[in-house]
Amino acid sequence: MNNNRSSRHENKEKKVNRLYNLLIAVVAVLIVFVGGTMILGNKDKSDNQAETTQNNPQTNEQKTDKTAKKDDDSSKDDQATDDQATDDQSSEDDQSSEDDQATDEESNDSDSQAEVEKNPEPGVAERKVDPSWDSVGTSQDAPAATYKKGSTDWNEMLKAVGEGSGISPSNMTVWRLGNNGGVGKAVATVSPKGNSSTKYRVQIEWVDGEGWKPAVVDKLQ
Repeated sequence: MNNNRSSRHENKEKKVNRLYNLLIAVVAVLIVFVGGTMILGNKDKSDNQAETTQNNPQTNEQKTDKTAKKDDDSSKDDQATDDQATDDQSSEDDQSSEDDQATDEESNDSDSQAEVEKNPEPGVAERKVDPSWDSVGTSQDAPAATYKKGSTDWNEMLKAVGEGSGISPSNMTVWRLGNNGGVGKAVATVSPKGNSSTKYRVQIEWVDGEGWKPAVVDKLQ
């Protein structure tokens, strides 16, 4: 009796073991199948991509051509900008040259009208009389003849002195400004600020209704 039970129990265990082994085999087959499918799928995808690239060289060439064309257009735009800048600079240089030439011509015209005398008397290196000198304008009916520094007459006289000497009143050192033989005549000795070694003696005259004007300019030694 006991032997029969033991035999049935062993048969039952064998059946269970065979079932377990079968399940394990099935699982192993599934794992292999799934793994192989994944590997083959990735390979097919890579092959398809490679084939697509190979079958569409024209697309790649078009992209390359578009990029090259874009770079070429950019280069042309840069070249056009450079050419325009060169033309503009050339125009500015030409205009500047024309302006300088016009200034030189005006200066030469003025100098051609001026009478310049070298060493006319002791202590005078150069004497200049220029008929192009004009009156500086006035707000007075007549010169005050007071030679008061800062007065309207004083400032207008210095303006005429600057017209003759070429020194701006704001950059002028006045060594002397006084009468030169009459109410409508004055004389000044001036120099540029910071350059006392260069002095000018400027004679000015009054013109009714027009103000003071330079008459004679001496560059002193």
